[in-house]
Amino acid sequence: MPAPIPSPEEVASARRIQVWKEFIPLPLRFPLILFIIIVYMFSGGVYMSAVSEMSGSLSWITEDIMMAGYASMTGLTMAFPLLFRILFRFQPRSLLLFSAGVFIVSDYLCMVCDFLPLVVLLSFVSGFFKIVGTFVCWSNVQLKITPKRDFAVFFPFLFTFVLGSVQLANIVTGYSLYAFDWQAMHRITIGAFIVVFALVYFGMRRNYRQSPYIPFKGFDYLGGILWSLWLLCIVFICVYGDHYDWLDGEPIRVALLFAVVLLILCIQRAATIRHPYISLGAFSQHNMLFIFILFGCMTLMSATATSTQNVFTNSILGFDARHNADLNWGVLTGIAVGTGIFYLALTRWKWRVKSIVLAGFFSFLLYQVMLYFLIDASTEKYMLYLPLVFKGAGVSLVYTSLTYALTGSVTFVHYFEAMCVIGFIRTSFGAPLNSAILARLLKYASLENTATLGGEIDAMHPMAHSFMTLYGEFQRQILLVSLKEVYGYAVIVAIVILLAILASDYRWLIRPRRMWRLAQIWRVVHRQSKQLETTGE
Repeated sequence: MPAPIPSPEEVASARRIQVWKEFIPLPLRFPLILFIIIVYMFSGGVYMSAVSEMSGSLSWITEDIMMAGYASMTGLTMAFPLLFRILFRFQPRSLLLFSAGVFIVSDYLCMVCDFLPLVVLLSFVSGFFKIVGTFVCWSNVQLKITPKRDFAVFFPFLFTFVLGSVQLANIVTGYSLYAFDWQAMHRITIGAFIVVFALVYFGMRRNYRQSPYIPFKGFDYLGGILWSLWLLCIVFICVYGDHYDWLDGEPIRVALLFAVVLLILCIQRAATIRHPYISLGAFSQHNMLFIFILFGCMTLMSATATSTQNVFTNSILGFDARHNADLNWGVLTGIAVGTGIFYLALTRWKWRVKSIVLAGFFSFLLYQVMLYFLIDASTEKYMLYLPLVFKGAGVSLVYTSLTYALTGSVTFVHYFEAMCVIGFIRTSFGAPLNSAILARLLKYASLENTATLGGEIDAMHPMAHSFMTLYGEFQRQILLVSLKEVYGYAVIVAIVILLAILASDYRWLIRPRRMWRLAQIWRVVHRQSKQLETTGE
């Protein structure tokens, strides 16, 4: 998708960030936009970092809170096809005021409400308006960052703030849990949005339109609802699958039936109406399948740091919310390092995008290998920072490079639809699906190790006189061995991904015209063996 080159007048106007009123000093305009972006990135309905505290306070199971959190990510995903039309239809000031008001109301209701369907709906709406608000802000400062609309410059800056803000939100949530309670994060967010609302109301220009007016008509709203329901069904299956024992539970079978029916309706609607919410052409864009698969591999590698690692730090090391939050500083540092490497590799070192993706997955491999050897009860907190730096660098390298590759692979007509399709695995059901896979793997490893290690315990064991002490140590050793086994599998998968990326570079060496069939190979071997026998005689 080649970016249009703006005129000098457009660049000069964009550098002033015309959305602000004249009394706002020029040096403050850009930092104020960045402040608004960070506040928007902190929102989300519920905060999955506070899952244990929320479940204890609201008498919800863990899966209920995770469902609401992933609903927010699904709402963010489904907003992409509407972004440009929303920007063309409404004024930036009106969009930011309305979305800030939505966040104030939704965060307050999510804080005081214990009705789960309403919380899930509010989280979905919050995710939708999160991407709308941040898109409005980024579109006002893009030419300030790169006057040539060079995505090799813009994407590192963009994803440093986007991915970094996610880690900052986890850090602030952990600190607020340690100092106050899980509702403190909601109060902080509401206060921040009140400041944003006042800043936008008094500081931004009325009747300022960044782009020409286009009526908000001709959109397939029913298609958007159907795709959203389908994604929520997939998320429900991934989140509640283990709780209901997968297909042995009736809710999972019903959700799977609904998912199949909804997918058929979505495809049928996309194939029959003139302007569907997501056209079938978006799925067949150049390199879409490979980018989709690589994003799926990225979410699989990231899942070990969000699910398996949390089991290790909570159950074995005994970290509380404060210490778990501190670990996010390592990931945040890695994100900044990764985006910096992407910028240098693409603009200075002239690397290919595939080489940057390879470097990102190599960082994931380093993280998995280091954690494999750190799975031990004597591990100190400072030992985890370096592998988490590699994990953060891997996320930012793969995330930024694949998004950059997508801009050059699809046409502008299908670009935001393609971003939505990639978001299915990147921000919607990718994380819960891979977390479910790792949780299932950890469960099977624990059962197998229980059967194996249990045979070593008898009345002659040195700790047999104290059953509770023996049982506690037995459970800890099983968990340690099982976690190490899961990370071992993750290392193998990371190596396979690296080999697959490397092998894709050498496809040109395989010439189909020179490839022999099995019968031809057998005839050549038979002929050569006959010649050797004749020579030997």
